[in-house]
Amino acid sequence: MLKKMILAGLAGTVALMTLGTAGSYADSRPDQTVYHSHKEGGSPCEGLEGCTFVQLKGDPRTGASEAMFTLKAGTPFPPHWHTSPEHVVGVSGVMLWHVKGRKTYRVGAGDYLYYPSKAVHWGKCAPGADCVYYVYDSKPYDFHPAERK
Repeated sequence: MLKKMILAGLAGTVALMTLGTAGSYADSRPDQTVYHSHKEGGSPCEGLEGCTFVQLKGDPRTGASEAMFTLKAGTPFPPHWHTSPEHVVGVSGVMLWHVKGRKTYRVGAGDYLYYPSKAVHWGKCAPGADCVYYVYDSKPYDFHPAERK
């Protein structure tokens, strides 16, 4: 029951973050209200065609950050890892998320996935609908290519 309440709260928070307009998301202060409209679009993900992101809060170069990603239906993402553990909440669509040494997870609207620092992961947005998902990194963001093996 508690797990369902937490997931519902996270999904609600993510949904609210995608509904409105603010200034500079990466430079926002802790006491500042941040609002972003999903109609504003996002920036291209470096090195991954079919992917865009919106930096919601924090500066991924220097510390904790929150971002919303959109992946076109059917688009894969390659094996990689990050120094930061990642918290992922599905907003729409279905992501097929592989974590090395574990199983494939179906991350859809309201689903939560956490994996530790340096966990190799890869996957794709399932065909049929674009995937939107929220990611929280507690440390500066980095990207390290890896092999599946």
